Amino acid sequence: MNHLETLRKQVVADYEQKTPGSRAMFERASKAMPGGTSGNLRFFPPYPLYMTSGQGCRTVDVDGASYIDCFSCSGPLLLGHRHPAVMSALARVEEVGGLVVNPVLMVECAEKLQKLIPCAERVRFLNSGTEAVLTAVRYARAYTGKPKVIKFYGQYNGQDDQFLLGKAPNRKPLGRGIPASSHENTLTLPCNDIAAFDEVVASRDDIAAVIIDPAWHSGGLWSVPKDYLEALRARTRAAGIVLIFDEVITGFRMGTGGAQAYHGITPDLTTLAKALSAGDRLAAVVGSAEIMEVTDPTARKGVPRVFQSGTGNDASFGLAAALGAMAEYERLEASDEYHALWNRVEGLEVAIRSAFEKQGIGVHVNRFCSLMHMFVTDLEPDYERYLTLNNELLDLVCLGLINEGVILAFPTSHSSYFSFTHDQAAFDEMATALTTVLEKYPFAEAYQDQMLGR
Repeated sequence: MNHLETLRKQVVADYEQKTPGSRAMFERASKAMPGGTSGNLRFFPPYPLYMTSGQGCRTVDVDGASYIDCFSCSGPLLLGHRHPAVMSALARVEEVGGLVVNPVLMVECAEKLQKLIPCAERVRFLNSGTEAVLTAVRYARAYTGKPKVIKFYGQYNGQDDQFLLGKAPNRKPLGRGIPASSHENTLTLPCNDIAAFDEVVASRDDIAAVIIDPAWHSGGLWSVPKDYLEALRARTRAAGIVLIFDEVITGFRMGTGGAQAYHGITPDLTTLAKALSAGDRLAAVVGSAEIMEVTDPTARKGVPRVFQSGTGNDASFGLAAALGAMAEYERLEASDEYHALWNRVEGLEVAIRSAFEKQGIGVHVNRFCSLMHMFVTDLEPDYERYLTLNNELLDLVCLGLINEGVILAFPTSHSSYFSFTHDQAAFDEMATALTTVLEKYPFAEAYQDQMLGR
């Protein structure tokens, strides 16, 4: 048995010993749901954790074990689990009802977004980031009268068929069941290559919009440089192309104004979800009043009309949670807690690099505000190069940390989302757990075997 097999056997055996309740729940859940979960990112082998509750930066599984939670349900929990500001805001729903037509909460929430998000002259609410993206693109197509949309390799823009391609630097669909016709109006380009963008724009006049995630999160959190975003802003404005910031990830994580305020670049439209309602169900498209007039039933004569509606778009729970969350984000920003959190994350990055270095294991950490993505490698950082990495060692690091009570990231996802409730004690605990894991299991030996076989 080689070192990797020994490592895998030990880590998995300890996980199975620690989580018998999750194993039993997985067997039960698999009889009702494919893979025992309601989403692919919630599964990891040999079986996922099943949780009963959460409070602050910690969550508890069905076996009663507590974990520091940095998965944060894929990022919405910027305020942690059950934050008092959100819970007290939700109490308002008792006097409203879960769903009423055109609630006052909706108006209050839209006005708050106008105050916080630079481009938010007008607001429409939806249920999810996917809905927000497809709606923003529909607005852009109606406004411009053009069909094509540019997206970038390594970026995820929701689950609509037209955008499920290009996670790698090719046009391969992200999974089966997606007709080739769905991608006819989606153009794909390398990110941070302005020459490639200029070439495409110069060669055609049918481009309605460009959509970009400023964090470049799905490709490994490479963070789109400010000068590239500035170049996109200037060129799209000159060409009459709608610039859409997909801030489903970055919204409120980079400050109350998101990436556009952080960088000082105002797009035409922005999509928001996740941290907007701190874990409840709510999304939004915000942007230019002129562009968003296409969905206004009272629009001026000659304005193209877009249909957009939805039964639960203005549900009370999401709106109330968003109002509570945004008020708290304002308070935290005013007291400089954003920078304090980012400094704590930076300290963890330093601790991670030190722990791996002591074991002779290569590591690279991409960090952007309160987000982090880790790679086990000694290769020079590069988006395309890192796509081909063998991530089994990193998967086992993540599983080993779970054995020590830390969900730094789920095996197979490797993304960490830190909340304001991750205090310094939690970060110290995570650093100690990582040192324990790297010393407890034969990671150094397995890494050396991997290096020799590369």
